[in-house]
Amino acid sequence: MRDKVLVIEDEPVIGEMMCILLEIEGYKVISLSDTASAMRKLKNEEVALVMLDLNLAGEDGQQVCRYIKEQPDLKHTPVVLVSASPDLPQIKDKCGADDYLSKPFELPDFVEKVKRFTGSSSNVA
Repeated sequence: MRDKVLVIEDEPVIGEMMCILLEIEGYKVISLSDTASAMRKLKNEEVALVMLDLNLAGEDGQQVCRYIKEQPDLKHTPVVLVSASPDLPQIKDKCGADDYLSKPFELPDFVEKVKRFTGSSSNVA
């Protein structure tokens, strides 16, 4: 589904802000804060993009990214890592993510990245 984005972020304020921005842009959003729920959701629902925090309860974001990229039915789903880690470019390469967004991020950069990976050039709705 081109217009559905999975946000995996355990910081409530950041997760809510990401969801609001995506909904304003016309996306359907699934927001989760833990890896176990995210893995179950990915098995049961097709998404256009995963915005993935690195520091999560349970498995960390790198493990979730590797899992997605190793699954035949999920490996083509774009994953964008979202973190304040100074090692983000190396982590992206190590786990096979498609891109990254450093925290704190500018709102236009966030929206542009989502649109690029979902194939949207304007509001989805």
